[in-house]
Formats: sequence, structure tokens, C-alpha cells
Amino acid sequence: YTDPDSMATRREQAQSLFTKESLERMSDKKLPGMLGTILHEATHNLGPSHEYKVNGKKDDEIFGGPLSTVLEELKAQSGALYFVDFLLRKNLLKPEEAQDAYLDAIVWSMGHISRGMYTESKNPKPYSQLAAIHVGMLMEEGAMEWNPEAMAANGKDKGAFVVHLEKFPAAIEKIMQTVAQIKARGDRAEAEKMVKKYVD
Repeated sequence: YTDPDSMATRREQAQSLFTKESLERMSDKKLPGMLGTILHEATHNLGPSHEYKVNGKKDDEIFGGPLSTVLEELKAQSGALYFVDFLLRKNLLKPEEAQDAYLDAIVWSMGHISRGMYTESKNPKPYSQLAAIHVGMLMEEGAMEWNPEAMAANGKDKGAFVVHLEKFPAAIEKIMQTVAQIKARGDRAEAEKMVKKYVD
């Protein structure tokens, strides 16, 4: 999706959803998306993953296959955001690169949300569901807000999301803690509650 046509379409879609100020850091650079992908894949190998057991049961047995897949992808994408601030604190990223990565991730999330939460056969779409959970929790933490009176960056659509990138690190740390604890405890009830609240 890094060809010029895809990038132009992505920008046009983002400009219909977010305020102009929220998209100031949006660029066509490849680094933000590549960084997100690398950190996502790395996080699959950290913390509770498919091989871990809680009381002798693997996550598929605890959560069921579809929910366990959603949770694993949610953990990985939460880590992709969490480790941005980690790298920033280690002076391995510049502040503007961190902001670029956050913004790229939230635009990515909106793209998946637009595709719907379930397949025609009622199976969860893991990326769409994790995106909905992220957006919901970021909004609760004040890192994003919906302003029905704001103009979108395209100057045509009334009603737009406002992104507060300075609030992302604290909000994402809370998301990472929540998701990792649900997986580590094998807390199916809490996982289902989260899906019901943010997805359904």
C-alpha cells in the first residue's frame, strides 16, 4: 500500500476524518509504517503468546480460537505503540518520529474499522476489532475526541476527530497493561467485556 495511488487515497480518507491540525504530522514517509510493523511483529514474541499456559491451558482453550487471535493481535499492536515511547526515552527516536508513528497507527486503525468488525460468516476481523478497542480506549483517555462541530481537514466534512498526540504515551501504557493482564490471567470474562464495549 505504499504506491502513490494508495498513499493519495489514504491521505484523502484521513482528511475526511481528522481535523487539519491533527494531521500536521502526516507524511508519505515509509518509516512510521515500517516502524509500526516491526514493533508489532516483535511484540508477538514478547509476553504471553500462543504457547503460554494459565492453569495448564493454552490461550486457545481459555479464550476460544477467534477471541485468542483478536487478543494476540491486540497485544502486538498495543506493543507497537507502547514501544514507540520506549524508543523515544532511549533516544533511539526523535520526538517528531514518535508522533509520526502514533499518527500513522491511528490512521491505520481507522482504515481497518471502516472494513467492519465481522466477516459475512460472523467471524471476528482481528485487525478491525483491535483498532476499535484502541480508538475507544484512546478516546476514554482523552488522546482522541470526536468534535461534531469541527471541520475535517478536507474543508468539506463537518464533524471530525481531534488527535492529542501528547496524551498518547500515558494512554497507550494503560492499554498495554490492560491487554497484557487479560492475556496473562486468562481472563476470558474481561476480554469478552472489552469486545462487547468497544467492538459491538
